[in-house]
Amino acid sequence: MQRSPARVLIAGGGFAAVEAVLALRDLAGEAVHVELIAPERRLAYRPAAPAEGFAEGAPLSYDLATIAADAGAAYRRDRLEAVAGSARTVRLLSGAHLEYDALVIATGAQRRAAVPGALTFGDQRDVPHIRRMSDDMAAGRVCRAVFVVPGGATWALPAYELALHMAAFAEERGIDAELTLVTSEVYPLAAFGPTAGRRVRALLGDHGVRFLGRTLADHVERDGSLQLGLGERLAADVVIATPTLLARRVAGVPGSWQGFIPVDAHGRVEGMDGVYAAGDVTCYPIKHGGIAAQQADRIASAIAARVLWRREPPAGDEFELRARVLGGREALELHATLGADGRPLDVAVEPLDAPAVAPTAAAKVFGRYLTPYLAAAR
Repeated sequence: MQRSPARVLIAGGGFAAVEAVLALRDLAGEAVHVELIAPERRLAYRPAAPAEGFAEGAPLSYDLATIAADAGAAYRRDRLEAVAGSARTVRLLSGAHLEYDALVIATGAQRRAAVPGALTFGDQRDVPHIRRMSDDMAAGRVCRAVFVVPGGATWALPAYELALHMAAFAEERGIDAELTLVTSEVYPLAAFGPTAGRRVRALLGDHGVRFLGRTLADHVERDGSLQLGLGERLAADVVIATPTLLARRVAGVPGSWQGFIPVDAHGRVEGMDGVYAAGDVTCYPIKHGGIAAQQADRIASAIAARVLWRREPPAGDEFELRARVLGGREALELHATLGADGRPLDVAVEPLDAPAVAPTAAAKVFGRYLTPYLAAAR
């Protein structure tokens, strides 16, 4: 007698959720019935947002219903609200209750302003701020811009790229701009270790961007200056900060005080059979789309092994972190092997020819299934 396909619910509309949908179709095929549940209609390609602030055209995004259909999955526009682990059911915002054999929570993290009085740059929704700022700089209304990476859970790279893009913008127009990057990190892009940090610091210096590390930004004063944690003030006409991240709690699912979900190496949620989590919603300290995709791959492998009655493949504690630093005359590709605690174990830095990578600037998240799919979908 043929078994019915296992019902797999995937909650979320970001990189981890899409990678899980695509991976399950390849690894489990018809043995699973996958349903993608997301409050969004589109997958926003957030890593492209810094470049989009200095370019014309619509922000890069993809239709989630189309992605689901291409993978043979169902799509439901709704939001996960609660999980009843013992009954293997979920409750959605609409009030619907669904049963599952496996549940993947990939609901991401909520962005919160970290520096009172500063503009917060988190994704494409904030691109108009950058375009107005560049217009103000071209008109002479803004000469001093400060870019801030706050403490806490955040992804620092957009602040660096914004600073580099703004430096290039000012240089091309002969504008005498004073640009500063303030960060709580010990060295630039600390997730990649000190070797990469030195290379990125040199890149900032080549573009005239001042780097202030080990510095906490407190708030922006009425005159526009940035109040630093030790009582110092930094003169500025505009301050732009990346957000801190908090996870939205899902009833019935364990979480830290910030809402992040604890998982094991396979992505299994502690104390919940058949429930997995991937991406920014997890307790893993590095919040990056490529890490999210790797977590989703491990989960898909575990689910496929379970429904196909195969031995579950081993899952190591390491992740591969890859990123491109764009915006300056030189582009860099950074690659780090991260341990279970998120610290870099091995790092490589490779230069890229900036004009050559410009047409493929969107290729900033590397996922086994996600990257080729999105490349073909453009």
